[in-house]
Amino acid sequence: MTWLQEQEVLHVTESKKANNKSSNPKSTIDKELADVQFALDFINRIRNELNIQPKKSWRNMFAGKPMASLARLEQTITNLSIDTTNRKIRKISDELARLKAKEQELTDLIDHLHPWRDLHITGAQLKGSDNIRYMLLKMSVQEDLFVKRAMTDIKTAVWQDVRRVVTKKRGKIYLEVAVHHTETDKIEKIITATSAEVVNLSVPNKQTIADYFASLKEEDFQIKKTYKALLEKGKKFVRMEREVKFAYDGLLHRKEREAIALKGINLPRAMIITGWIPKHAYKEFTGLLEKEFPNAAIDIEKKPKETPPVALKNTKSMEPFEAVTNIYGKPKYSELDPTPPLSIFFLISFGLALTDAGYGIIMMLMMWLVEKYFRLKKEMQKMIRLLFYAGAATTVMGALTGGWFGITLENLPESTVKSVLLGFKVIDPVSNPMQLLVVAFAIGIVQLLFAWLVRAYDHARKKEYTAMLFDDIAWFVMVIVLLLWAGSSQGIILEEFTQPLKIGLLSIVAIVALTGGRSHKNPLLKIGAGVLSLYGLVSFLSDTLSYSRLLALGLATGIIALVVNMIAVMIGTSIPGVGWVIAVFVLLGGHIFNLGINALGAFIHSGRLQYVEFFPKFLEGGGLPYRPFGRVSKYVDNPKEFV
Repeated sequence: MTWLQEQEVLHVTESKKANNKSSNPKSTIDKELADVQFALDFINRIRNELNIQPKKSWRNMFAGKPMASLARLEQTITNLSIDTTNRKIRKISDELARLKAKEQELTDLIDHLHPWRDLHITGAQLKGSDNIRYMLLKMSVQEDLFVKRAMTDIKTAVWQDVRRVVTKKRGKIYLEVAVHHTETDKIEKIITATSAEVVNLSVPNKQTIADYFASLKEEDFQIKKTYKALLEKGKKFVRMEREVKFAYDGLLHRKEREAIALKGINLPRAMIITGWIPKHAYKEFTGLLEKEFPNAAIDIEKKPKETPPVALKNTKSMEPFEAVTNIYGKPKYSELDPTPPLSIFFLISFGLALTDAGYGIIMMLMMWLVEKYFRLKKEMQKMIRLLFYAGAATTVMGALTGGWFGITLENLPESTVKSVLLGFKVIDPVSNPMQLLVVAFAIGIVQLLFAWLVRAYDHARKKEYTAMLFDDIAWFVMVIVLLLWAGSSQGIILEEFTQPLKIGLLSIVAIVALTGGRSHKNPLLKIGAGVLSLYGLVSFLSDTLSYSRLLALGLATGIIALVVNMIAVMIGTSIPGVGWVIAVFVLLGGHIFNLGINALGAFIHSGRLQYVEFFPKFLEGGGLPYRPFGRVSKYVDNPKEFV
């Protein structure tokens, strides 16, 4: 099981005859995992309370976990005495918890005594005597005068302000009152008539409040000192954090092996594990298996109703586009991989949605620097390369539309650079957005037509030639002829072929109508369903209109960039001295924001065009993802993820 986990090739399936449906009662992994997690929580607590910042490298910004092989994790478990380490940590943790509770208790008591801290009366005096009732009162500043006037009518009452905490119209008055016990009820009536409170203090009989307060402060100081010393003692475990994390993930992988073993068949002298292996990895895997475990591998033929998991396999140049496909989900095992068909259209859509060559160059430079200098996992590398390609497409589209950081090229002073940049410019989306809209629609039409060709290839691959001819090729030809006839009838192209194109269009429409309902046995239903199938032209038009979002996104990028430049110029020219310094920050902040928000929008909407308009033409999706039995880590990265 350890060997299989290290190889990360076998997609394990549960056997119907699996005879071990419950966890191993002798397994202590869950307890050990809980102990190690407790140790990690304790280390994190020490780190936070002592403000110990972990050492971080900027190269690990996208992958900050340490790396270790499975053998290294197992070795750590062996070397690290989990029980002993946990006992030491728990002892310190319990003592810290006790001290923290005592500290909180003292804090509450000190806060309660704080207003009375200067009183030099003992706890015994505070309780009064046979003749004297002693009270401590707390009341609002608004009631101060009323209470004191009322007490002047009590012959034996004497009082003094202990403390006044007053800010303008709000505050508290702390009052010390003594009265003969025969007139206690009069004081109590005054208290009842107001919001004044009687404060009860628990003070030792022989200690004054002032001395007791000072002793509590000293005790609190000593507890804090002891607490800090314990934290310092716990620092040694912070240095063990890496090893403890290794131990946790090592135990986690053991638990994963136990769970996978339950999917197999356990016999007295053998164990049977079934699963799927990708074709391209089969030869190497079985060779290694036979070398490590002779005669262990047995091929099983795929049963008719079995559905294998799906693993995409593309060339290195196409692998980055799998990031787009994976967001949608895996195709079914019997379906085509949509990654190559979507690639060029995704890039064109992205470039048209961002339409700024300056932003494209910055994207390319940033992605190149990230891939060159940062530590990246394989999946992150795919995304970075995809964004690099997207930056290249944006550069091309931006040059064709004259987008360079929102600068109006025509306003630049005459120079070779201006001539070169204007030489690349073909469309001005700001002054003539309809041209860009036509381009967006043209891209949509081409991609939707291409979807029928992809589906035709898929039908041919499955030897479904009738579907290929009437459901794919016929529709492909019909739409092209329809477009040519529309252009011809409007005098745009092939004006002399209007009538032949019309006849050809009616012919192909008839073929589609007559064959569209061929799955029905009833002749009337065949004709009705065939005629209704022509409604697909409305769907085609609707899908084409969706590509207008590329115009909106492209215009948004250019206009925001233009506005940022205008604001910067206004600030630079209107504020003497520092105006242009501020303008530089406005330019940097504005263009970074514009690039970030519109690159995100370009990615999302370009992907949406693939998922909603393109994929449904030939892809159902919902395939079972290929998930080989390997390492599902929490604190430690697998070195194989970076190869």
